[in-house]
Amino acid sequence: MKKNMIILFVLIFFLGTIAACALFFMSSGCGTDSGFVTGERKITSNSKERVYYLELPKDYNSNTAYSLVFAFHGLGGDYTSFTEESYYDLQSVMGEEAILVFPNAWPDASNVAKWVASDIDFFDDLYEELAENLCFDTRKVFAIGHSAGAGFTHELGCQKGDILRAIAPVAGSLTSEDSACIGQVAVMQTQGSNDTTTPPGMACPTRDYWVAINSCNKEGPSEGVDTSCDSYGGCDTNFLVQYCYHSGGHEWPDFATESIWDFFKSLPEVAQSDEKGTGDVENLGMGTASFKINYPSDFAGVPEKMALALYPSGTTPPVYVSPSFALNADVPLGEVTFGEVTEYANVETTMSCVDYGDYAITVVVYVEGSYPIPTTGVDYQGFQEITINSDTITLTTPFELEFVDSF
Repeated sequence: MKKNMIILFVLIFFLGTIAACALFFMSSGCGTDSGFVTGERKITSNSKERVYYLELPKDYNSNTAYSLVFAFHGLGGDYTSFTEESYYDLQSVMGEEAILVFPNAWPDASNVAKWVASDIDFFDDLYEELAENLCFDTRKVFAIGHSAGAGFTHELGCQKGDILRAIAPVAGSLTSEDSACIGQVAVMQTQGSNDTTTPPGMACPTRDYWVAINSCNKEGPSEGVDTSCDSYGGCDTNFLVQYCYHSGGHEWPDFATESIWDFFKSLPEVAQSDEKGTGDVENLGMGTASFKINYPSDFAGVPEKMALALYPSGTTPPVYVSPSFALNADVPLGEVTFGEVTEYANVETTMSCVDYGDYAITVVVYVEGSYPIPTTGVDYQGFQEITINSDTITLTTPFELEFVDSF
């Protein structure tokens, strides 16, 4: 009997501790009747009257700590993108478990609504108003954005990681310097392979930043919340990164809303702080390549420039397309002796956006006057297959140079 009483006491104490902990993370508006209802609201920020739309759960209870989700529209849009169209459909997916907030951007001189740096202050003022008047869990504050709104969402993830638990930008990129970032966020970034507004080449450096700052690695990612999503390994425990690369363009893909909500709900409940990730971003996008070239004894002409690039695995001459990645477009030639092997050690490379895996690597040696397009029968090229599993590339087999083939 005594043993059972001890177990009961421990259980009560444990449950009480959990309850007390949960109360600690409830916003100050919990338990109060602020009179806030679903609909358009206005707030003064930086002496401007700003507009946002508030969507409360149908049976909102001021004693329930909901998730809080901000959603940011694209260039020239407003909150009706979310409230009057089924395109995003956040309400039916998240609406009963989350308080949804759809802010309006401020119009510029041409009357085009766009997100700008000063809107960080608007976010602060809006968050403070919501915290004082509504009930949500401060460990479950998220931001979503599309297009220009995705760019702003990236910026918020950088500068408001002490408030936001995670971000989910679709078709946008980050422009802030790392030194401006505060706190740390989990990230689900979505990008279309055929996006011409925010091309993959613009978006993937942002992905690499989040992968780096959250201490993830790019080797062998697993499937994420959708089949199009890569979930990176080795990340800081509470700050996961997923990159969802779909076959579409700049649009909001069909899988996005449900997958984003699944991602948000899967995250551990942790308090945000102003301590940002400690991953290495100083060397972001930088790498080296060490390789050898066997210059033929009958090399014709004078070598002028050299370039190193990656193509899809299995690529062989003649090459009809541009490389997947240009590692270095102007490799120092060094001292070249025809008929001998020349070694190149620790050549600087640009590894930004390069996913680890199998590639064909090529070196092109340009003869005077033909750069940048390799000329058939004039310039020389060598190919090898390679497996890349770090930002340091080392090739032991020399490139065998041959004339560039005609297309």
